[in-house]
Amino acid sequence: MTFATMINVVLILLCVSVLVQSARMGRRMKQLRDTQISESVTQIDRATSQARVVLGDLKRVLSTDGAAQASAIAAAEEIRDELTLMVGIGNAVADRIMDAAAQTPKVEEAAPKKRAVRKPRAAKPKTAAKTAPKAAAAKSSDAEKVVAGILEAEKVVAPARTRSRRKVAVPAAINDVTRGDTTGVVRDIAAARASRESAVA
Repeated sequence: MTFATMINVVLILLCVSVLVQSARMGRRMKQLRDTQISESVTQIDRATSQARVVLGDLKRVLSTDGAAQASAIAAAEEIRDELTLMVGIGNAVADRIMDAAAQTPKVEEAAPKKRAVRKPRAAKPKTAAKTAPKAAAAKSSDAEKVVAGILEAEKVVAPARTRSRRKVAVPAAINDVTRGDTTGVVRDIAAARASRESAVA
């Protein structure tokens, strides 16, 4: 047997083995296509839908809770900065107080001195004294006007013989008003009216 014949026999065996393996692989692929491919596709679709739901929930959580957490973190950072500043100021003030306390000398406590308590002076009633003459003058002027009006009316209505009696009562009424006695004025006016009515009758 020559060398070429041996090589041909080896090649024939290899080709037969390849044909056998191809047939087995074709049979396996047919079984996989008929049974497992459909199930695999449905499982892949189910996993894809679940992944979409999870991604939607994650997006919603990030849009709401993420913004709230970001604002809370920003507020916390501002508070931290303010507290840091306040702590620094407090430390500086404490250092100054300690330095001032160390520099001040010790002083003996002095006995407290009693001071006499001054009583407030009573204000003099100046306003009442000033306003009293003005009120009396106003009352007297009003009374004089009333009496003058009554006299004018009586001059027109009453006869001449009763005028002398009424003129005597007018100065007394004016004096009563200047003294602050208003009851006398009222009494004189009533007497004048009664005399006028009797004169007219």
